[in-house]
Amino acid sequence: MPDPRFYRREVPRTLADLAAMTGTRPAPGADAGLVISDIAQLDTAAGGDIVYVGDKKFISAWRASACSACITSEALAREAPATCSVLIADDPRAAFAAIASIFYPMSEALDGATPIAPDAVIGKEVRLASGVVIGARARIADHVTIGANAVIGPGVEIGAGSMIGANVSIYYALIGARVILHPGVRIGQDGFGFVPTSKGLIKVPQLGRVVIEDDVEIGANTTVDRGTASDTVIGAGTKIDNLVQIGHNVVIGRNCIIVAQVGISGSCKLGNGVVLGGQVGLADHLELADGAQVGAQSGLTRNVGAGEVVLGSPARPVRQFWREVAALSRLTKPKKGP
Repeated sequence: MPDPRFYRREVPRTLADLAAMTGTRPAPGADAGLVISDIAQLDTAAGGDIVYVGDKKFISAWRASACSACITSEALAREAPATCSVLIADDPRAAFAAIASIFYPMSEALDGATPIAPDAVIGKEVRLASGVVIGARARIADHVTIGANAVIGPGVEIGAGSMIGANVSIYYALIGARVILHPGVRIGQDGFGFVPTSKGLIKVPQLGRVVIEDDVEIGANTTVDRGTASDTVIGAGTKIDNLVQIGHNVVIGRNCIIVAQVGISGSCKLGNGVVLGGQVGLADHLELADGAQVGAQSGLTRNVGAGEVVLGSPARPVRQFWREVAALSRLTKPKKGP
């Protein structure tokens, strides 16, 4: 369930209502009068929730889920557990995006008339520079410093002793203690999620959060997208350089080092102590185990094991990379003599 501090949920709908609103159709035996109260993921769904399944690799998770309803394709509908009512869609992901928009049609905007919302909670010895905007129900702990023209969105929480630089924006986020965000950092904007259809690209609502744990430092003009349904998480003690892009649903462990101009695609998972050199690019849904290291300007398209060091594009074990460089150098070395 999306965090109610940030997202307003609409009233429940019957399965028949959702089918009519999205152009889907109930499968044989589905309970058209079933009341659906929320959207969810397979692993967190409860009674009254609707999920979607778009690939057979999720069938076992579907059967173990407590969801009441699911959107899926006609080919997968026969795999539904007996307790789950099914809506059949030509494109389950697009239909689920439409249902998410029905339950969560819009986010709360800032009230431009009151720079500091009257119900915001401001701790002791908080320093606010000129032009700061703090939204409704935001909570700022003791000894926080917020720079000029920073924007703290509704419901955001910032832990004690944190330093927020000038022109930073924070939405849909929980920030730990002693966090440093340098000028221009953007936290909690939409993840880059779209479904291609015959009618064009359909936007997938981004209903997760950003969770930044204690003692994290994030460099100037870095961006951290909020999750689609789950959270984007940055673990305690991690240090991130300038101009880094962190996509939605990324989970970064503790004490990682991420150097400038890195791009981390959605749903990647980094263990503890991972190091990414400058201008590294990660494809989506990759996993880097504890202590993995990726050399500068590498393009990563596979998982990396614990303590493994990789380099190049596509990235491969560092010794293999340098052997290939040496072999190529020998092959292209000019020959002596006539």
